Amino acid sequence: METKPAQFTAETENLLIALYSRAHDAKSAKPILNDRMAITVSESIEYDYAKLKIRDDDAISLAIRGELIDGWIRSFLDTHPDAVVLHLGTGLDGRVHRMDPPASVEWYDLDLPEIAALYAQLFPEREHHHVIGSSVMDLKWLEQVPTDRPTVIVAEGLLVYFTEEEVKGLIRKLFSVFPSGQLIFDAYTPFSVKAMNKHWTVKASGKRFVWGLAEPASLEQWHPGVKHHDAWTFFGSPYIAHMPWTSRVVCKIMNAIPALRHYNRVMRYSF
Repeated sequence: METKPAQFTAETENLLIALYSRAHDAKSAKPILNDRMAITVSESIEYDYAKLKIRDDDAISLAIRGELIDGWIRSFLDTHPDAVVLHLGTGLDGRVHRMDPPASVEWYDLDLPEIAALYAQLFPEREHHHVIGSSVMDLKWLEQVPTDRPTVIVAEGLLVYFTEEEVKGLIRKLFSVFPSGQLIFDAYTPFSVKAMNKHWTVKASGKRFVWGLAEPASLEQWHPGVKHHDAWTFFGSPYIAHMPWTSRVVCKIMNAIPALRHYNRVMRYSF
């Protein structure tokens, strides 16, 4: 396979952790997400992935979350086949290729300009798929997205890096611009935000976690018509069985302790 001498900065190099984790899962005996595009893209890049020291449980955790979010998006598109998918903070996640939505869906991937350019270099083009290079907080990018269709907004691994006021301002704007839809994102509690800032993957990114969501229902107060539907945790996933036995023991202990049970959740709201 031809490799591409892609140019990575210290910040964009961190995106390879998630990319290779998805490829690692796809190559496993029992893949969860089975992202074949992640294999193709990761193998096209001239890079020594061994230095990332990806662990099985980290790759499995990312795959479990990704599989859940893919399922929620798919469910929304089954009901709204003419929807817009707005994927914020895409990184090097080829979700649109993995899910292969019908041509009636318009899909928008957004990330910082240098990351969007890297994405466009590494992933093939496809119809009805648009890549926008912008900070999510520079809301001028909204001018490029249709606002007359049901919209599912996904912000995986993104909102935790902003302050609560920044997140609140963004969400209020999105809810006011789009007519109806769902918002899907992962959230940590204030306690787990502090703990995660000591985790190797967060340290490797060079960025710290900032925002923690204590009560999922509190977001319903941010804008009229918002309803909280799900606060999903890893401990309910059957794929926990794919983890090494030591990680399974840790998961059982965490699930038994209320303060740790909600360490990381995937949220779904309708608006």
